[in-house]
Amino acid sequence: MSKRDPTPEAVFPVGLLLDGRPCLVVGGGKIATRKVRSLVEAGALITIVSPEVQTELADLIANGTVKHHARDFAAEDVAGQFLVFAATSIEPINRRVLEECAQHNVLACSVDASWRHGRFLTPATFRNRSVAVSVTTGGRSCRQARIIKDNLARHMDLVESASLLVLGTSHEQLNVTERERYHLVGDIFAETGAMLRQVWGLHEFMLLNTCNRVELIALGAKEPAVQELLRRVLRFEVLPAHAQYCKTGWAAFEHLGLLAAGMLSQSPGENHIVAQLKEALRLAAELGWAGSFMESWLSSALHISKHIREAAGPLLGGLEIEDLALQYLQSELPKLRGRRLLILGGGKIGEGLIRRCAAAGLECTWCYHVNKPAMTVDLEKQVRLISFNGLRDALGQADVILCALSSGGHVLHQGHAPFFNQEQPVLVLDLGVPHNVAPELQGLSDNLHVVDLDGLKAWQRHGNGDLARLLETARVAVTEHRDMYDKLVGDVQGRNAE
Repeated sequence: MSKRDPTPEAVFPVGLLLDGRPCLVVGGGKIATRKVRSLVEAGALITIVSPEVQTELADLIANGTVKHHARDFAAEDVAGQFLVFAATSIEPINRRVLEECAQHNVLACSVDASWRHGRFLTPATFRNRSVAVSVTTGGRSCRQARIIKDNLARHMDLVESASLLVLGTSHEQLNVTERERYHLVGDIFAETGAMLRQVWGLHEFMLLNTCNRVELIALGAKEPAVQELLRRVLRFEVLPAHAQYCKTGWAAFEHLGLLAAGMLSQSPGENHIVAQLKEALRLAAELGWAGSFMESWLSSALHISKHIREAAGPLLGGLEIEDLALQYLQSELPKLRGRRLLILGGGKIGEGLIRRCAAAGLECTWCYHVNKPAMTVDLEKQVRLISFNGLRDALGQADVILCALSSGGHVLHQGHAPFFNQEQPVLVLDLGVPHNVAPELQGLSDNLHVVDLDGLKAWQRHGNGDLARLLETARVAVTEHRDMYDKLVGDVQGRNAE
């Protein structure tokens, strides 16, 4: 390409099927050798025209892999050829080859400055088993194309050895206080994803950030060095081994199926996790972290989750966190009707709490922070809706407070202590992660009792002896879908026919 004309040519990429087709290479030097080598890999019927050839070409000629005419190029050499390379070190000869090919309507390419007069360009290419990857800059920079090609070639090895991967920590490993420092709150979520995108060997991923867990769900390399780097990005490197988990391959596939079915939630069988997984994937796709692979994996997990719920149905209570919270209140406060409830949070859990409490005939005040919830006619009759501007007055009137905000900081803290009801005990359920209630608040008053998600979980498990049997039933259901796992992995490793 002339330095006076840096504009790249617009190219249309194709993959030529050359198996059994006649191809001509004019030239016998270093560049001609590379072209012949590529044609041999493609299964072409190759003829070389050149007075002299390099040793590698001579060996191919000697063993009958290619034909050779030991002479200068002649016009009749292009007749009947499917593809021609003008690969001599003499520009006028290469131009003549291109001209003859144009007259005979034969695809031709020149390896020197005459390339613009040809019909195609040869990109920088590498092959890995059944995969061929080509990079072209439209003639602008061969060096740039080679650099990109070499980097892709290294990446390809990591793709072929890629595995399903889940790296995380949950309520099973850490309590709420220990776990909340690892939650991806606010800008930390996007910053963590941006750093993960730079990790060589991490191909697609999504980040699941719920009140129960923080997880990286991904297609990634199994190399220990890659996994250690992922731990550092997630800030898990300071956690002991028992406080985190790393699952690969089938174990990761099984994990996501159990998770989607709610089997790994604090309230087994809850359904909120389905919406949370779908939202995690939607956001990952929007940010360019996830693509078709993660969509297929989650689709498989959701399909399996339905089977799990059917198989484990008799053992499931079918409880959401809102149901569990209400059961706890009814257990701890037998005379719950007539008490004044304050619910903080206008999101999905807050709305679920309001609807269940209203259905139970309980007096409720619903306090929202940013987005005003939509009130139905039936709720308007039973629920008083206020903004956070009215929180202090509402605190003094409440006997029971349920906190369900997705906030990066404490919503109730030491400054609110004087505003709580001082005449009778107040029960606070903190359903938020990170905590909605500052730890020091409980110690400021004998009347104030705070229970967080871990306390709720301990209360539930104290009366439930079927969890082990429930998980075993669910795992058996997952194994019946081994074919889905094999297809996912086979698609990545190129073992499945199109």
